Amino acid sequence: MYQFRYLIVVTLATLIGACANTDYFAPTPAADPENAVVYLYRPAASNPGKKPLTTSYPEIMVDDRSVGLLKYRKHLRIELPAGSHKFVATGLTPEARWEPENREYTLRVEAGGVYYMRFRVEFNTDSMSLGSFRGQYIIHLHPVDESEAIYQIRETSA
Repeated sequence: MYQFRYLIVVTLATLIGACANTDYFAPTPAADPENAVVYLYRPAASNPGKKPLTTSYPEIMVDDRSVGLLKYRKHLRIELPAGSHKFVATGLTPEARWEPENREYTLRVEAGGVYYMRFRVEFNTDSMSLGSFRGQYIIHLHPVDESEAIYQIRETSA
């Protein structure tokens, strides 16, 4: 009897876990069909051990307007009209907690499109010395193909 109860509990736990799939991401289309959606995300660093700048975060400006703070393992959903837009990750605002220099990228979007941009922060292990992490980073703000982004963005939250 004990083995039967144990089997039921394990089966139910497995079924509940399968129903609550948190490893799935589906983009939300733009509310206005004339707009595009850009998902800007900051995945976990891929280096082993200590992760760089996990408590530091830039403010994201699009066309000189703030769209939010991009914290570690978070993403922002940004709806924009079709055209070219300048993205800037900056620490030069009162809300930002970011010391590295600004990173910029200009992205052209089309109406109805969904785009992905990654803000990647990694340790520059080639130039690091033992015990020195400060200032040894590789930081990129760039577009990412959807086929790659959907696997990375699902590890982030809004």
